[in-house]
Amino acid sequence: MNVSGKSSVPLGQVEPAFHESRSSSTFDELYRDYWNELCARLSRTFGKGPPDPEDAAQAAFVRFASLNDPGQVRNPRAFLLTTARNFILDHKRNHARSSTHLQAALHDRNEVEIDNLTPERVMLGREQLEIVEKVISKLTQKQKTVLNLSRIKGYTYTEICNETGWSYGDVYRQTSIALEKLAEALDRADCRR
Repeated sequence: MNVSGKSSVPLGQVEPAFHESRSSSTFDELYRDYWNELCARLSRTFGKGPPDPEDAAQAAFVRFASLNDPGQVRNPRAFLLTTARNFILDHKRNHARSSTHLQAALHDRNEVEIDNLTPERVMLGREQLEIVEKVISKLTQKQKTVLNLSRIKGYTYTEICNETGWSYGDVYRQTSIALEKLAEALDRADCRR
């Protein structure tokens, strides 16, 4: 440990005596000790988002707090970094997958001139729109709300939490479920063609 109380071991490397030296530390102390460092590291590695580095760091702390026995984690710094990185990578994968279909549909709309509209293109566009509408109609109200706020209005997860009063973990989970359902339905439709 250095004078500030933070470890001088770089984030992501094993801190040998953590379990013995910090076993009595509280979650608040971990948050205070690692929050800024974690956000800065994520920002340097992945940029400003989306998702925001703060959203990823918050998800990591939520995950840590939800562990049955956080005292068993030998290196909370490494755990937090790995969890936050996975959050960002999962978000990027889910976003890329769900956006691929929507971007393709928008690209086709922008590329197609009125003279080039064929009955097949019109039918395909209508089919995709019907699929999206059908999936959205079956989502829970909470999933519809988070999908609207995150994808239409561009809110971050933290902003959605502030707007709705829902927990960060719930917002993340509901958004992931909604995007997954949309992606799966569009994938199934593509496979049938």
